[in-house]
Amino acid sequence: MAESFRQRVAEFPFEHGYTQPLGMVSVSVGVATYRGDGSDDATLIQQVDAALCRAKHNRRNRVEVAAVGEE
Repeated sequence: MAESFRQRVAEFPFEHGYTQPLGMVSVSVGVATYRGDGSDDATLIQQVDAALCRAKHNRRNRVEVAAVGEE
């Protein structure tokens, strides 16, 4: 679902999108699941934040999934 959303944003013809750093409007997404990546709210937020930071660091316009034990 996150990848589909990312793709739709990247393909949408936003007015002046070409002026953005990648030459288009894009999104970076971090994904985590409650039971799989964190057993409480704080851990889950840390997991998704780490995945989002990785997506931004790895050239943006991408989806990254949290890694178990990542902080």
